[in-house]
Amino acid sequence: MTRDIDIDRLLRRQHGAVSRAQLRERGVNANSIDTWVRRGRLRRILPSVYCTGPPSLAARAHAAHLWQPKGVVSHLAAAHLWQMAVDEPAVVHLTVPLGLVRASPVPWLRLFRRDTPRDRRSTVGGLPVTDVPRTVFDCLVLLDNAACAALLDHATATLTSERALRMRYLEDLGLRGSPRIAAQLASLVPGAASAPERLLAHGLNSAGLTDFLVNEPVHGYIADFLDPARRLILEVDGYRTHGTWIAFQNDRTRQNVLVAHGYTVLRYTAHDVRTRLAAILDEVTDIVVRTSQQTS
Repeated sequence: MTRDIDIDRLLRRQHGAVSRAQLRERGVNANSIDTWVRRGRLRRILPSVYCTGPPSLAARAHAAHLWQPKGVVSHLAAAHLWQMAVDEPAVVHLTVPLGLVRASPVPWLRLFRRDTPRDRRSTVGGLPVTDVPRTVFDCLVLLDNAACAALLDHATATLTSERALRMRYLEDLGLRGSPRIAAQLASLVPGAASAPERLLAHGLNSAGLTDFLVNEPVHGYIADFLDPARRLILEVDGYRTHGTWIAFQNDRTRQNVLVAHGYTVLRYTAHDVRTRLAAILDEVTDIVVRTSQQTS
């Protein structure tokens, strides 16, 4: 009874994955393990590693680590475990030491060979995983631009900072994918809270509209973009943060306050920024020019 309770706890911790060695350590003999496999109580998913049912991502990640204990869960699987903004991947990446030459025996497990120092790894759900900056960088090499932007938005909002990512990039300069990582980090705008804000910030800079401050306090509110000299504010409204009745009401209250203090407020949706950025920049440029002429 005690043995069964211990095994049940182990299976819960490892999301149904278990190794032959773990079962033997808990008093299950080899014949019993083989019988459980034949009867379907266990299914073999890796050499000497089993699962009690259809394996989830977490179960496959645990199984991969049980198969290669020196490995570290990485890339998209690590991002999913960190709850970054990625879909559940079909493939588990396991980063193993350089000296390990064994190939993956199953299509859902891919091995990436790189030494991972202790200060570059962490633990999530009892699993060794690459730390947040390394996970972000590994994913930036694999994802398209839109997915990279979403990942960076989420990571810098909840798990790390832009400064920490840039510092780690310099420390790890020369590792695989460095040019791609550099290009994605260049899209980060200090203070920008989302990919549309970053896109608009780059557009403003490219159009020579360099007087805008990003996420700047003004009269008790935060303006997405503020040109203080011209008292001009640009707001980017994404549905995720502005798509509720309360947010709608708060936006109108804030706009009334700002207009009452003499500010011009231009509002754009995230879709506007993505699909008609050039028209937005023309509109903002016209207002900046007219405002400059009035004050000169």
